[in-house]
Amino acid sequence: MNLFVFLLNEAGEKELVTAPLDGVILPGVTRDSILHLTRSWNEFKVSERPMRMEEVTRAVNEGRMLEVFGAGTACVVTPVRNIRYDEVDYAIPLDPNDATSQAGPLTRRLDATIQGIQYGSVEYEDWSVVIN
Repeated sequence: MNLFVFLLNEAGEKELVTAPLDGVILPGVTRDSILHLTRSWNEFKVSERPMRMEEVTRAVNEGRMLEVFGAGTACVVTPVRNIRYDEVDYAIPLDPNDATSQAGPLTRRLDATIQGIQYGSVEYEDWSVVIN
């Protein structure tokens, strides 16, 4: 499973961050699909870069954290609601517009898009090939 962090970075830009492929991170199809999709949407910055826990906790504490989710073959995307670091729990926002939501807007959109492509209800011509 890969971890993705969606936040307002210190420059005030929306940014989706995941760790780079450095020999430790799993180079999965779902990870690659998320990077490809979000870059094609051209709605926010998408980065493969190291992210330290200090940056994560600072974004939570400063109200800049938007969403965190895990991604992998079995789960597609799964929201993260809490991160425990140095004996402190950091609540991760899900959907600020819907307190009953079980996932944030980006997590839901990615899940629906990827599964839609897999099941053929979403066409994405430059990315998938239909086999009859």
